[in-house]
Amino acid sequence: MAERYLTGGVKAHSTGIHGRHILSARHNHLIFDDTAGHGGPGEAINALELFLAGITGCATMMVERIARAENVPLKHVQVSMDATIDTEAKHSGPPVLASARMRFRMTGVPEDKARQMLEVYKRR
Repeated sequence: MAERYLTGGVKAHSTGIHGRHILSARHNHLIFDDTAGHGGPGEAINALELFLAGITGCATMMVERIARAENVPLKHVQVSMDATIDTEAKHSGPPVLASARMRFRMTGVPEDKARQMLEVYKRR
């Protein structure tokens, strides 16, 4: 049975190089940069990409869980996501996505069943 409450924690800190930071989650560490347009190195993954990675990673795991619960012979799932932030838009609070699009690819699943599984995903 799944755990009722899932908790997580991360810590980010600067490195002394303007726009370069380290993200730590448990014993895992990842370098991330601010974009070159905002004065960062722009070499490592950026905050928007990390945000999208969290969403797509969660989506792949959820699709696998749905397939397992419904005894669907899912062989592979891939979720990709593109998003845009208008850096000149004025918002009170954090940046807001101006657009976002997710794409799902599944193998081993008939198309009608894949569509049903996506509807389940959307409701969760």
